[in-house]
Amino acid sequence: MKQGSISITSGRLCQAYERAVRKGIKDRVAPRIMARDASVFSDQRTLKKLLANRLGWVDSVALMKRKAASIEAFGRDILKDGFKHVVLMGMGGSSLCPDLFRLMGRPAKGLKSFDVLDSTDPSAVMALTRKIDPKKTLFIVASKSGGTVETRSHEAYFIGLLQDKGVKNYGRHFVAITDPGSGLQKFARKNHYRKVFLNPPDIGGRYSALSYFGLVPGYFAGVDIRALVDDALIMQKLLAERGDDTNPALLIGSLMAVGVRQGCDKLTFVASKRAAPLVPWIEQLVAESTGKQKKGVIPIESEPLGRAQQYASDRMFVFLRFVGEHTPQDDRLKADIKKRRFATIDLQLGSINELGRQFLLWEAATAVAGYHLRINPFDEPNVTESKDNTQAILAAFERAGKLSYPIAHGRWGKLSLVAYGGGKKSQVRDSESLVQILRRFLAGARPPEYFTLLNYFVSGRQTDAVLNEIREFLRNRTGIATLRGYGPRYLHSIGQLFKGGPATGIFVVFVRSNYPDLPIPVEKFGFSQLISAQAIGDAQALISRRLPTLVIAIDGSVTAGLRSFARTLKTALK
Repeated sequence: MKQGSISITSGRLCQAYERAVRKGIKDRVAPRIMARDASVFSDQRTLKKLLANRLGWVDSVALMKRKAASIEAFGRDILKDGFKHVVLMGMGGSSLCPDLFRLMGRPAKGLKSFDVLDSTDPSAVMALTRKIDPKKTLFIVASKSGGTVETRSHEAYFIGLLQDKGVKNYGRHFVAITDPGSGLQKFARKNHYRKVFLNPPDIGGRYSALSYFGLVPGYFAGVDIRALVDDALIMQKLLAERGDDTNPALLIGSLMAVGVRQGCDKLTFVASKRAAPLVPWIEQLVAESTGKQKKGVIPIESEPLGRAQQYASDRMFVFLRFVGEHTPQDDRLKADIKKRRFATIDLQLGSINELGRQFLLWEAATAVAGYHLRINPFDEPNVTESKDNTQAILAAFERAGKLSYPIAHGRWGKLSLVAYGGGKKSQVRDSESLVQILRRFLAGARPPEYFTLLNYFVSGRQTDAVLNEIREFLRNRTGIATLRGYGPRYLHSIGQLFKGGPATGIFVVFVRSNYPDLPIPVEKFGFSQLISAQAIGDAQALISRRLPTLVIAIDGSVTAGLRSFARTLKTALK
């Protein structure tokens, strides 16, 4: 089997990059991080203690190697007991790695399906309910804190579903992955869950791929977890021992940090079809870890491929593929952007088992970037604001018995503007058309700004196709980088960067005018109210930071609404 490889071309960042690498070598940054030396990031005693409690990821593979046999034995018992479906319920770091495994592999032998539920769109929950036989389904509830509102809502819904079907001992259908002492651990013990996996508490959510959070669902997704862990151990040894310029985490982390300092903060991924599922996992790790103190690496995931001259100077590139994949279009772009002296990282994976080394490599590289940028790469200081806004909206719903949905400021067919703000770009005048609003909203949009489409509905091929059409048009028309995210998933990943990173984002938030009603047992609100509150709450957080934001509601078909928006946008930017 061929081995993967990595190569870096620093392009116009060459001199600053070489200085950063030399500094990293002098300070022995990568080996010290891998030795759990929190002083890499701060000399303050209190902060060092907090940082030390987030460094469990550096050697979690050693623990998981010892636990691999027991994970496999548990998985075999589940299959012997006749379970045919496995559903992982989690958010952010608890869901993105399992979803990567789902997309790259196939369910373990004997299973009909392995699914990841990280959406509160009632349509997503109902679609999954129709797909599975609840009586033959194992539900994995994954939450580090144990209090994640989305995951606990999913858990309550499926407990209620099993009870409605006459299942008295519903606990045998549930497994929990959480930190010791969490509310989820207590609930699982009380309700006789089949198994509770207690993860080391010094591993942050987005750094948890090589722990129970990744490997337990990974088994059911068909991953060879022993091979994955063994591969990661090779990278762990390399990162810990090499203090020179052959340490790949030092090189990638230094390049990302230099890119931020030199105005090339858009880390643009060009991934092959097979390798593409890895990118959202890297996106959440890098964005949530570095997006703070008004700086950060901005990952650009799944943007339609352009020509070299269509990319502005604020870009860096990562080319990602498996060995042997034929990618002529990507190769042509790579050659052209190197001629234009863009910085590039070229990564090739030998097999799916090499995800083990990729997880550890990117985790360590992100930590190195945090060292250079003088930030704490393990906290998420701006994530709670949207959560707090959501809770306040839901509390108001419980008091009033109805959701205080924003009043439309204008209607244009199936589209209506229900909220706006964030500065002059987002001003709306009486009787304006959507064309006029969008024309002012994007007037003068130029790099280093970036444009983000945030969508509170289920992703799908048709919606992705229209979003890609919008992104390609905007990139080619204005030169700005484009992103897209599905809510509430992005709130637990790249959402930190939107609020805590550079104030260069421009946001359009799409919601549905009417979500299907789907109650959540034990709650006064249902999934319809939950996803609406999350969309409004996050928009409030963006607007409060004076980030240009429009919230647009779609009545009826989401795909048709997006197409209408795309036509209007093209008219506005003629």
